[in-house]
Amino acid sequence: MQVSYQYQGKWHIKSVYEPQAIIGRKNKALPPTIDLSPDETVSRKHARIWVENGVCWIEDLGSRYGTKVNGTTIAARQQLMEGDTVLVGETTLRVDAGGA
Repeated sequence: MQVSYQYQGKWHIKSVYEPQAIIGRKNKALPPTIDLSPDETVSRKHARIWVENGVCWIEDLGSRYGTKVNGTTIAARQQLMEGDTVLVGETTLRVDAGGA
């Protein structure tokens, strides 16, 4: 899967080859797959994205400020559709599951 993310006007792209990606900030205990430092509103272990049976999912991992999909805070795992916008802290993400 490929994750594009923007913080303070700068876009980055991260290709993920593992079955899941942990989103967060630098953390010695569990380094995130997608490090959103320096956004300090992102928890060290904020959210998880994974592909299961060809469907892309996201869930919040008990973060302080929550995770939003298309402007709505998610309370449980949420299916991601093409074009969905995810907000983690002050960072905007778009996920391309790559035809998973």
